Amino acid sequence: MKLSVFDSQGRETGEVDFDESCLGRFVNYKLLQAAIVMYEANFRQGTAKTKNIREVVGKSAKPFKQKGTGRARMGRVRRFGSRGGATAFGPRPRDFSLAMPRQARRLALKSALLGKFRDGEVTILGELSLSAPKTKEMASTLKNLKADSSCLMVISRYNENILKSCRNIPNADLSVLSDLNAYSVLRRKRLVFTKDALEGLVREVSKQ
Repeated sequence: MKLSVFDSQGRETGEVDFDESCLGRFVNYKLLQAAIVMYEANFRQGTAKTKNIREVVGKSAKPFKQKGTGRARMGRVRRFGSRGGATAFGPRPRDFSLAMPRQARRLALKSALLGKFRDGEVTILGELSLSAPKTKEMASTLKNLKADSSCLMVISRYNENILKSCRNIPNADLSVLSDLNAYSVLRRKRLVFTKDALEGLVREVSKQ
């Protein structure tokens, strides 16, 4: 397929050839679903915890006698259901993390990228360079590329000025090519690749 290359003003400056077959023949939706479940499970902290009856501070004796007070029967103040007492079957700290083989994660990334390219949701930016962090300039660039509603920008290597310019823009993420994964690709509507990042993607895929 041929992809148009745009500048920061949104003007078309050329075209690049991209062979989508390097990403696979079809989109593997089952693998994508498994990858999304894994990434979202790994975001969970698993620190929710309530106290059981052994952990609640309080006496074990009855607070008042069983009969003759006109009140409901009560054992100890630490029992389940008492105010300030224990919680029955409450959450305990646990590890929600899941794992996938490296090859499966790579295939999931390829499927996510293939879907974006086939749906026409990828924009190629010819060059992106900032002398200093400028959020306003970066937001203007995304608006000119019609990617300001929800986008992921992919650059070839880490750039502090670009990172600081993107981090305060709502619904816009930044990723270095080496850190790209299926979840980050699918989380946003549009993908904005710099031209050198796209060339780096082709090189990395050809090695696998």
